Amino acid sequence: MSETKPVIVIVPGGFCSPEVYQPVANILEQDGFTVIIPTLTVAKTLTYKDPTSQEFKDLANKGLLDDVNEIHDRLASEFEKGSEVVIFGHSYGSLPALLAIEGHTVTERKAKGLSGGFKGYVAVAGFAYAQRGKNARGDTEPAPPMPYFEHEDGVFHMTEAAKPLFFSDLSPEKQDEAWKLVLGSQSQKSLSDVSEFINSDVTIPKTYILCEKDQTVPPELQEMLIQAGSFDKVEKLSSGHFPFVSIPEETAKLFAQIARR
Repeated sequence: MSETKPVIVIVPGGFCSPEVYQPVANILEQDGFTVIIPTLTVAKTLTYKDPTSQEFKDLANKGLLDDVNEIHDRLASEFEKGSEVVIFGHSYGSLPALLAIEGHTVTERKAKGLSGGFKGYVAVAGFAYAQRGKNARGDTEPAPPMPYFEHEDGVFHMTEAAKPLFFSDLSPEKQDEAWKLVLGSQSQKSLSDVSEFINSDVTIPKTYILCEKDQTVPPELQEMLIQAGSFDKVEKLSSGHFPFVSIPEETAKLFAQIARR
């Protein structure tokens, strides 16, 4: 009898298109996994950076729960088939990935007479909700702009100053290629939303993948987030913030090992 592999979901990091994660998805699919990469609702490249445009206003109003709904929509047919899912969230993506779990673990769904569900949660250089009713920074204030953001009417715009930090372990030429897959803007709301459901509420195995050469979320900050998020197990990759781009084979191998647990 062949092994029944769980479905792997990879929730993109902030400002990231699904294409960033495709190198790892391709390897996992060759290994027989079904891989789903939702498209973030909170990030896009705007046609015009015009705060009066409907497109701009719509993006500014998008929050974490819009991404959670997108994850649930993408997984509805898999759950109906009885698929068990391991959800990986990269950077910002670790937050909607976490919130998507509430009420949808295999055990919780079984108790309601439903099939499928989440069986594992993995944060890759991710963040944590450590305090109920607070955001991932532990307060209730709007997210401040990072040094490489421009801020305008509830939207953060990415600037090229982030390129060497995001892709610190790539050559300048490869940094330029990877940068083409980074989206231009993301809502401030998505990085400010508070949550009543927090990391300590998660009852399925929680794994953190620490990126040892990360210049966006430095390893010492990741270590603090591991403690704050009460993760059960820690794995490490010798990479910058985007192991999906710089070391896809090693990343896929680790993802497969975690998914099979």
